[in-house]
Amino acid sequence: MEWERKIAQWRSEGVIDTETAERIQAFETRQPKKRKLPLLLIIGLIFFALAVFSFIAANWQAIPAIAKVGMVVFLMWIFYILAHFSEKKRFGHPIVFRILGYVMFGASLIVTGQTFHLGTGSSIVPWALIIAAIAHFFIWRHATFTVLAFFSGITILTSAAPGIGIIEWLLFIAVTLAWFFVSKDGLAMIFSWLLLFGSGFLAWTIWDIDSPLVPVWILFALVLLVPFLAKDKQKLLSPLYLMVGGIQLIVFLAIRGESDMAFAELGMLESIALAVAGAAILALAYFRERQLMWLGVLGLVGFMLYDETAIVLAITAELTALAYLIIAQRQEQPLALGFIYFTVVQFVIYVIYAWERLDMSLFFLIGAILLFVLSGIAWWFNRKKEGAVT
Repeated sequence: MEWERKIAQWRSEGVIDTETAERIQAFETRQPKKRKLPLLLIIGLIFFALAVFSFIAANWQAIPAIAKVGMVVFLMWIFYILAHFSEKKRFGHPIVFRILGYVMFGASLIVTGQTFHLGTGSSIVPWALIIAAIAHFFIWRHATFTVLAFFSGITILTSAAPGIGIIEWLLFIAVTLAWFFVSKDGLAMIFSWLLLFGSGFLAWTIWDIDSPLVPVWILFALVLLVPFLAKDKQKLLSPLYLMVGGIQLIVFLAIRGESDMAFAELGMLESIALAVAGAAILALAYFRERQLMWLGVLGLVGFMLYDETAIVLAITAELTALAYLIIAQRQEQPLALGFIYFTVVQFVIYVIYAWERLDMSLFFLIGAILLFVLSGIAWWFNRKKEGAVT
């Protein structure tokens, strides 16, 4: 067995003594062994399940309404019971049975709605699924239920968007906020944050807002969550904030530079208010999480959109990409995010200004030379700094 080989290796290397090795061996020997189902039994069960489901599907219309619901609910409990004994008796994979039970729970809601003509077009089913997925996650702590909750949340946002009311919208924000703050898992925090960000776009539907600056306002509102987070969570979410902010700046650049879209709905008062909010975000980030200070640039987007040539937006995107790379390199931080942002900015600028004027290879050659120059300057500064320390 693997643990026996490891113990022998540790003893030969002098990592553990003989007494410790014997205690480890006695402990591992007492552990219950995981039982594996025979392969032929698994194949037989699969074919049996397919036969049962095929028979039910073929006779679905002839089955009484209450029997339809009862069969799905029965299957749901069968899978949850199998998951319990799978974990207790150590056979199979409990998480697979729990996922199947969760799927049957959703199927039972849909079958009940269709059978008794209750309707399943509203957001009732997605609401039940997201709450059930979150409950499953907190009970069994498996990332699969985080993913299921995320997709259920997206379903709520997309299905409810045409006619969502303010009460349901606020309820969705409350549930997602609770999930965000209670979660200690990184993936759960990222997914709940994305759902919060997506819920902000429903403001366009609820209040019939025509402003193109709504995404920036949503991002600034989410920055207000940062002071209530622990330092490790701030570090986890900072790249996500920067990524969304960079995407927004690039999207504004692409739309303004490639289309004749009029921004008549954009008022000067809103642009001034956004600039003030950007300055406030800058000050907040300085004291809480300095990496988020880059988001303050978005406060000036309202003024930059008045430039029909989009040159100001292009210069801003280019300078922020270069500045981020320089600062990240000098602080010995990861450069992958900055390089991706820089490359996308270069491509968007090429499409807007040089698509019909400059060969693509020449344009990217210019970008490569620019990066080489930037790397050389950063190397020179580092060498000078190391020499001063020595």
